[in-house]
Amino acid sequence: MKDNSNFDESVKTLKKTIPLMMKYSVPVNPTNYALWYTYASNEVPNLNRELDSALKLYNTCPKFRAEQLYTKHVKNEAVDQARTLQQSIDKMMSKVGDSIGNTQTNAKSFEQEMSLCHDELAELDSIETPMTPEAVSGFVGELLTKSMAMRDNAKSLGDSLESAQREIKSLRMKLADSQQDALYDALTGLLNRRAFEHEMDGLLALPDAQACLIIADIDNFKDFNDKHGHTMGDQVLKAVGKRLAISTSNGALAFRYGGEEFAVLMPKSTIIRAHEMAEKIRLSIERLIIKDRKSGETIANITCSFGVATLLKGKEPIESINLADQRLYNAKQQGRNKVISMG
Repeated sequence: MKDNSNFDESVKTLKKTIPLMMKYSVPVNPTNYALWYTYASNEVPNLNRELDSALKLYNTCPKFRAEQLYTKHVKNEAVDQARTLQQSIDKMMSKVGDSIGNTQTNAKSFEQEMSLCHDELAELDSIETPMTPEAVSGFVGELLTKSMAMRDNAKSLGDSLESAQREIKSLRMKLADSQQDALYDALTGLLNRRAFEHEMDGLLALPDAQACLIIADIDNFKDFNDKHGHTMGDQVLKAVGKRLAISTSNGALAFRYGGEEFAVLMPKSTIIRAHEMAEKIRLSIERLIIKDRKSGETIANITCSFGVATLLKGKEPIESINLADQRLYNAKQQGRNKVISMG
């Protein structure tokens, strides 16, 4: 009965999926189908919220955003991890297989040798003249040598199996620990530089879609680290990242670009709106207060400088980045804790 219920639900979801894709002119391919089927099922609320936001912004779901949402919410990251794990296990099992094969070959050889020794003993038993002590000693010595060789081979197999067991345990632990999505920064939880580059390429590929870039850099961060230590520095990075995430809206995405540098991409935005958002973020960070748990000292006066630029259509992404970066540099030169969007 339960199976019938699951089947009925799948059919209902399927009937919703294709019309939705047609409504928003989404190409039918495996990635899009899996994404929209999951959307129609309402099983992943975060996916539905983010896809709804994209639909509101673009009136469709562009390829770059579809791939990002698919990777984030639908694609089972364990597939890639399992592939890597499988490759490691294949190599390991190949080694073990070689060891087992050698042991089987040697065991067969040992069995033949033992059979031969048995025949020789039977033959000797039928001879009326007794063996000399030297002959007995030589026969026993040969039997002992063959037995020791077999024992060493069996020990080698045991060592290989034990090593394989340890490696499997290690691989399982690595697989369990590898939960962070490749598109996210582990410290701040923001999207990372790889995601930024992917999003930039997607925005620049869209026809007639004006967008803006904000680059922010924490002021005097090296001096802060030298004075308070890297642990407190990490706390500042987390706090700034959180303020960026909270302050961005209307489809804007925040990224940790690298080190103490952050970026915000704003689809369908003018330079004026981007400047206003950067100013909003600047004020939010300026009000930050962080307490050092070790010393009890309260740390304030955390500020950022900002450079804002319109994405340059028909140009390489680096040109837009360089423009925003130059304006960020100008903000630093003019006393820091400023937003520069012109010049």
